[in-house]
Amino acid sequence: MAFDSGQFGSGLGGFLGGMFGDSGKPYDKAMEQYQKYMQQAQGVQQPYLDAGKQGLGNYQDWLDKQKDPTKFMNDLMGNYKESDYAHGLQQQAMNAGNNAASAGGMVGSSALMQQQMQNAGQIASGDMNQWLQNVLGINTQYGEGQKDLKNGGQSSANALTDMYNNMGKQMGEQSYNKEQSKQNNMWNTIGSGIGMGLSFL
Repeated sequence: MAFDSGQFGSGLGGFLGGMFGDSGKPYDKAMEQYQKYMQQAQGVQQPYLDAGKQGLGNYQDWLDKQKDPTKFMNDLMGNYKESDYAHGLQQQAMNAGNNAASAGGMVGSSALMQQQMQNAGQIASGDMNQWLQNVLGINTQYGEGQKDLKNGGQSSANALTDMYNNMGKQMGEQSYNKEQSKQNNMWNTIGSGIGMGLSFL
């Protein structure tokens, strides 16, 4: 059988390509790009995840402080201080009462004292209620804010978990494809070597 230069050249090309070619290079490049994308995505999600961790701790502390409603209210009211506005109203009410009593000749009477005490009590009660409503409103807003941070962090954690799962799947598939390609290269190299050998027959 005569030497077949065409078959030899084709076999030599396949043999050298199988020995020196890098069929895994496209897979490595794809994984490099994928990992770069994952790092960018993680960088975007990370601040929300960090804020969510802090929000979760603060939210738990906020809830813990309200487990005992009596203690919670007592702690709040322990910080109450009469406002300057309420104090001014009480002074005005006392002055007006004294002036009216003086004009009617009732200064020092028990009726005047009772009326002044009642006026002062109403002003103090209104001031305390207003303060309490303001504090409870701020407390509620704080709790809602920490809850929002917690929920945002949970969403980011879910997104990162999905990304890591996808990355693991992609890496597994790419590793399999790369190994499969290497196996194909080996068998192509062997087949090309055999083809070269047959070209001499």
